[in-house]
Amino acid sequence: MNNTTIGDIGGVFLASVSGVIVALVGQYLQVRHENENLRRLFLSARRLLALEVENNRASLDAFWHTINGLDAEQHKDSTEHLAAMLYGGLLGYELPHWSFVRWERLEAETFAAFGEKELAGIDQMNRALRRVTELYSSLTTLTVDDKARLEKNMGGRFWGNDLARDRYPTYDKLADAVAQVVAAPSPMGK
Repeated sequence: MNNTTIGDIGGVFLASVSGVIVALVGQYLQVRHENENLRRLFLSARRLLALEVENNRASLDAFWHTINGLDAEQHKDSTEHLAAMLYGGLLGYELPHWSFVRWERLEAETFAAFGEKELAGIDQMNRALRRVTELYSSLTTLTVDDKARLEKNMGGRFWGNDLARDRYPTYDKLADAVAQVVAAPSPMGK
């Protein structure tokens, strides 16, 4: 074997090694870039979902305090409390609009940004918010029969008492659903 052959082999070896090193560095930089993008995606998803969760909770809390404030005397008995709220204008109050957009459109890869307890807590809270909507609607929606029956009873003078007597179990369920959302610790750990 002559020196040129050894030199050629050495040159090919050095070129191969430097090519491998460049490829490895390029791959490392690419993985690092992808990891950084994924980290930013996770942080954004966490921030946006935390905003959605806290806005829903704050809206419900403010609404709950407002409608319960319709009972100026703050009766302890559910029926009396509900009757006072009805006389105070409860039927005219609409629930806030809950946002579930970020939760429902959460990309599959971003679920990894959350712990199992966080995901379960958010799901439970959103179910409770939907339950609040159902219960509040059944509490405040008057059917034609309800209206006729209430008007028939002494010209409607005691309609609030009658309606409260009929619907206080719904109000109690509503209060429990509200507490599940407002009084519970934030599922996002704040």
